[in-house]
Amino acid sequence: MLNKLALSGIKHRMRDYSVLFSGLIIASAIFYMFMSLATNSSFLNANSPAAATSFIYGFGAVLLAIITIVYINYANGFLLSMRQKEYGMFMMLGAKSSKISRMIFVETFTIGAIATLIGTVIGIVATGFVSQLIIKSLDMQVKHFNSFYVPALLSTFAFFIVIFIFSALKNSISLRLTKVLTLLHMDSQPVRIKKNKFLKAFQVILGIVFLAIGYTAIIMMGHNPVLIYLGVPVALFTIVIGTYFMINAVITTVITALKKNKKFAQKGLNNFTLSQLSFRISDYTKILSMVSIMFALALGAITVGMGFQNQISTVVNGQAYYDVTVNNINDAQQERIDKLNVKEETTYAYKFKDDTIYYQSDEFEKVPFKYQKFNMKSMVGETASTKKPKDDASYELLNNNLPRYRTAKVEMVDKNKFDTINAKANSLTLVKTDSFKQNLTQIKKINQAEQKRFPELKQAGASKYDSYLLINGFFSGLEFMGLFLGIAFLAMLASCLMFKILSGASSDVKRYNMLYKIGTRTKVLRSNINKEIAVLFAVPAGLGIIHVLIGLQMFSKILIKPYMNIEIPFGIFIVLYLGYYFVTRYLYKKIVLK
Repeated sequence: MLNKLALSGIKHRMRDYSVLFSGLIIASAIFYMFMSLATNSSFLNANSPAAATSFIYGFGAVLLAIITIVYINYANGFLLSMRQKEYGMFMMLGAKSSKISRMIFVETFTIGAIATLIGTVIGIVATGFVSQLIIKSLDMQVKHFNSFYVPALLSTFAFFIVIFIFSALKNSISLRLTKVLTLLHMDSQPVRIKKNKFLKAFQVILGIVFLAIGYTAIIMMGHNPVLIYLGVPVALFTIVIGTYFMINAVITTVITALKKNKKFAQKGLNNFTLSQLSFRISDYTKILSMVSIMFALALGAITVGMGFQNQISTVVNGQAYYDVTVNNINDAQQERIDKLNVKEETTYAYKFKDDTIYYQSDEFEKVPFKYQKFNMKSMVGETASTKKPKDDASYELLNNNLPRYRTAKVEMVDKNKFDTINAKANSLTLVKTDSFKQNLTQIKKINQAEQKRFPELKQAGASKYDSYLLINGFFSGLEFMGLFLGIAFLAMLASCLMFKILSGASSDVKRYNMLYKIGTRTKVLRSNINKEIAVLFAVPAGLGIIHVLIGLQMFSKILIKPYMNIEIPFGIFIVLYLGYYFVTRYLYKKIVLK
């Protein structure tokens, strides 16, 4: 009977539970997406050159587990608060607390089990969709990755089942220890915010110290990768603790200072907004700290992922100046070249005899040969030109453009001597496009056609496109991990904050109704809501961006330029984050401004 009553309660309150239910589904879906990488050792070993990748993912799994536990704990409290008055009435009518506890256990565990099952299915689908989208759009080569991975499935089920069993037990015990009258009047209980200036100041100092330790660990790992096994756990622990203290102390101190500024506080509804924020920040410290860390992880993962994409282009372009090389060009190859966005096109005549390649010096005088000269300081190739190829220039000319003759010598002769050499005259056409990456599809066709015409080129594998395949295969796994996890953490962080704000919207209805009844215009109320929610979104975003800017130092030895084109991932991420903000404030207004 009690089981039927518990299930009936879920059915009739499904509309109220929708926010909570959606959050739990997303939490389990994201957890599965992460575990599909973290538990797949074959994937990690095959797609990452770093030996510490599995170690890093292990700590990442621990961090995600902690974040998920915090979120489920808050969701669990929300679930209990929605039914505690009803439970109090049952107990007042004579129901035994043990029976009610059992009913709570069944209800909590059922909601968790259903959410986990649906979330895992969504996680499998999302993993397949996101992975294929990334792989196809960025021309990646990812090995040993499966969207449906049994170890990830089992670890997700095991983790959430254990968590919901403990949550159900916690709710049951909490109810049995709470008096009936307290349950009946729980909605009327005031929330007292403790203010202790000394404690706040101490927390600020602790926050700064912990963040300084975490940032120092990151910078040291960037200069010495061997420290990663010690640096990762130290950085994760100290930055999480430091973030918590900074949000709990600094933000509340700023709000208190603004409230004391009468000129600002008494303008419009500022005092009401500050009071709302003061209450929310103290209640939201854990969730905002968690969102700040996830913001840093998501933005950092996307930035590093795109950094590896830039790394591919930088390294490939450093291998050779010209994007396309064609021997003895024919009409078909010329037609393919015409479809490129050509920046430069040069043709040199050459002859091969007695292990020597002869070129006409006047052609090089007219159009100097361009090549990549390696710079030890910047660790990338720099464009140079010469009229007499030697050293780096002759190396690139032979190995990248004429790999069949890579053991030959290069000799420049005048036209008269060139004509007297008794050997077949050949031509070497070199093409530079405006962007190797943007012309990649057509370059691939030209390279394949060239290898079909000259099968020995396939074995040599020294064209710029062949270098791209090799380098792309090396970095693709890392790039995929970064972008995949970035998308997953973005969905997790924004949904957590969104559901936390929306779950408290019902308690704000009375406050906004009161303001409306005393004459406050709806336009002013809407503006007030926009500012209040904007602060809640801005606080973790601000700290998260600082974490990322310093955290990129960790990749200074892996990425040639970790901050190159950083505005692109930052811009994309902030636009998506703002999308969540607009959706949240829209849904919040629909609840409180009925």
